[in-house]
Amino acid sequence: MTIGNGLPERLPAILAEAFGAQLAEIDVSEASELEDRNWDATLTCEYEHLTGDLNWSLSVYAGDEVTHQPSDEQLALHFARCLSAPVFFEWDGALPWIRKVALPSGTTTLARVLQSDCSGSDASVESAEAPIAAFPHLSVQRFPEVVRAFNIQTPLTDSARLTEPDEKPVSIRALLGNWERLCVRLRSGWPPDGWYSADLYQEDLEFRDQLDSAVSELSETERKAAEAAVRELDAVYRDLTVDDQGLALTTAVKHEVGDLNGRAWYWHRRPTELPWARV
Repeated sequence: MTIGNGLPERLPAILAEAFGAQLAEIDVSEASELEDRNWDATLTCEYEHLTGDLNWSLSVYAGDEVTHQPSDEQLALHFARCLSAPVFFEWDGALPWIRKVALPSGTTTLARVLQSDCSGSDASVESAEAPIAAFPHLSVQRFPEVVRAFNIQTPLTDSARLTEPDEKPVSIRALLGNWERLCVRLRSGWPPDGWYSADLYQEDLEFRDQLDSAVSELSETERKAAEAAVRELDAVYRDLTVDDQGLALTTAVKHEVGDLNGRAWYWHRRPTELPWARV
């Protein structure tokens, strides 16, 4: 999705350059047009008019005969450069409202794009993680759901092979995996972009509170395996944090954490560099 005037007339040349194709091999048509098309084209682009902040939606398809096949990001960056306009493309199917944005400068960011009507033709840009020149009044903010959706492997949890007790609202595997993911984030610099909110961090510690009681309900063999995994992860957490009596976290969150005197030891520790303080 993008913005601009006179876009359909410019598309064939832009596509030819991006894919190294001849103009005769390309068909550019409005999505509703079914008759006046080049059905032998190996490279096609359907376009639709949108309302709202974005006014064009493009669907590009390249057949196997097209030898040069740029990635979605490469193609979006090419369009952004040629159009001198931001190009919004799919980031992750699990978060359809989050779009990656290719900028004319050659960089990318993420944006929340809301499509409010049933047809999906009304596209509004709500906010972005970096300024977008075409939308100077856009709210710039971090997206916690992007951080949560980032795939982090949990080999220690996977190797424990735990059986779930019946009728538990949160599974033991989920609790242990969440603790492992926090430790991986600490160790690897808070992927994907070096930022993690204080609210997400507090949530992780709340899940850690539930872990010990969940482990205690396992069978003896599984309990020993889970306890060993927890001890290993606790050691990683201790090694990568410092004791500040919980001051940094309680200062950063927007709501009361409560009295930390009765809380477990991990509530009193903080990352050596605060990920929620990074811009």
